[in-house]
Amino acid sequence: MKKLGCLVPLVIPIVILFMLVVGVIIAVTGSNGTTEGGSNGEIEGEYTFNAMNQAVERYRIYFEKYANENGIGEYVDILMAMTMQETGGRLADVMQSSESLGLPVNTITDPEESIKQGVSYFANVLEQADGKIKLALQAYNMGNGFIDYAKKHNNGEYSRALAFEFGEVMASRLGWSNYGDENYVDHVMRFLDKKEAVVSGNGEWSLPLKNIRINSEFGPRRHPVTGELNKFHGGLDFGCTPADSIMSVANGEVVEAVHSNIGYGNYVTVKHGSNEYSRYAHMSSISVSNGDVVNQGETLGKCGTTGTSTGTHLHLEHITQLGQPHNEKSNPRNILGLEEK
Repeated sequence: MKKLGCLVPLVIPIVILFMLVVGVIIAVTGSNGTTEGGSNGEIEGEYTFNAMNQAVERYRIYFEKYANENGIGEYVDILMAMTMQETGGRLADVMQSSESLGLPVNTITDPEESIKQGVSYFANVLEQADGKIKLALQAYNMGNGFIDYAKKHNNGEYSRALAFEFGEVMASRLGWSNYGDENYVDHVMRFLDKKEAVVSGNGEWSLPLKNIRINSEFGPRRHPVTGELNKFHGGLDFGCTPADSIMSVANGEVVEAVHSNIGYGNYVTVKHGSNEYSRYAHMSSISVSNGDVVNQGETLGKCGTTGTSTGTHLHLEHITQLGQPHNEKSNPRNILGLEEK
């Protein structure tokens, strides 16, 4: 998927012109950037970087230095999560911040300089976003034109739906196949763990992880790997670390314990009734076998990023009949008893 990364200042006048045109279009079509289907609300509480990636962790001293210099010392772990999404620490321009200086992508060849510029730029968009973290994160990826767009069309609030709308409008105007990463906020958040559980369930199924943070919802979305629009996501994605155990949501029998490096990656399917199954995908390791009888809360394996995955997480599905398409009744939120956004 083509990703814009940081803002290119040279396109600011063009973006402003486009915003004027977009305003007219929206006035005519009635599109208003509603929050339906979006990831809304601000990031509350303290988070810690969970990726356990030494390629990024080795730069923590620089993140701390420049975050403190820019007055955003409390955002070190968020900045590191952004870097994990941008490059995973594998490129010299670790924060992909060359463009924010008006330079071609990956012009910066010194990781410290990349972090210095990237942190400064994020501090700038955070201020423009009035301290709203999600709005600032999306603007780091799409440019501060997104902040102006949100202020004009969604009362200055971030939503995933608004990011999709802005990305489609800008891609159309620029003649590009894609503009930025509309799921950037969710992609960054999967590399963060809140210091306490952020949701709890009261449904028929128990929670599959000790601490739960949802970073991708059930339903249509842009595929995070292929970029395909309206690709149906048949489960919930939960942020986790390689150290986290995945637990069976109910008593049942293991009917699939598959080791793979494509699709679901390593995954386990547990049968709970005549036509009810839970599936746990992208596991780093599996600790059960086909035919095993498991109890609710029993460990099935460890969280991972195997198969078609862009980061460590658990993909959980509620299946009412193997081989059949998902529908709204298949949303794991319902049987887990998790409140809708």
